[in-house]
Amino acid sequence: MSTLVSTSGRPLAERLLGVMDQKHHWAYPSLTRPGLTRAQLLVHFRHEYMVYVRDFPVLLARALGQTPPIDDVRRALAENLYEEQTGGLSRSAPHPELFLRMMEGLGFSRSEFVDDPGSLHPSARAYREWLSDASAASPWQVAVAVLTIFVEGSVNERAELAGTFQRARGEDAVNRHPLVLHYGCPPPAMQLVRAHGDVEGAHRADAWKMVLEHTPAGLEEVVVAATWRAHGLWSTYRDGVAERMGLSSVAARAG
Repeated sequence: MSTLVSTSGRPLAERLLGVMDQKHHWAYPSLTRPGLTRAQLLVHFRHEYMVYVRDFPVLLARALGQTPPIDDVRRALAENLYEEQTGGLSRSAPHPELFLRMMEGLGFSRSEFVDDPGSLHPSARAYREWLSDASAASPWQVAVAVLTIFVEGSVNERAELAGTFQRARGEDAVNRHPLVLHYGCPPPAMQLVRAHGDVEGAHRADAWKMVLEHTPAGLEEVVVAATWRAHGLWSTYRDGVAERMGLSSVAARAG
């Protein structure tokens, strides 16, 4: 499926893209270059795993469970869920499992990713709890927009939809990944990156089509407000993780 989705003349698309344009955290560059300690990496990745990676298939299942009989929406959500929980589309493995294999490639043990809510920053717990609630709350368009547009999307959303940005795929994506370049993760452990490259383009198109084609005008404000709420909680969550990692926003911005 093409990743190109027409957003021209669609006010809802522009408002949601306005949210995604802001999905960039000041600490992100620190994760794309050398210099982090193993302890800092572990803080970051433990939070990512416990906040949304481990249970993302469950969140999608909740959204699917409340979706009315709209065939294209249910099919797109089911395909996304199937890939996340089984790796069936990319012929790999469940994405949470692929994440743990990547962590093992970095030298971390699975026991370091056992759920311990007390070890999470309070802002991380707040974001995780909100995602859990939002995935099951009506209207279903909110759950779908929050999960498939915001959580799975990135600051590159506008360019990707326009066809001016293309994510790296296959071995190119693996070999250019910061964990391989700077932190010694062996390429065979990077199956998650390969899987994302194989399927995420189609998932991005599906996400936008589901929301843009099935959100009536009367619900647009609710969907946009929920997406901004997700952004606010995500930003605070990322601030909390950066704090636990000992990163400084002043130093990051100066660098």
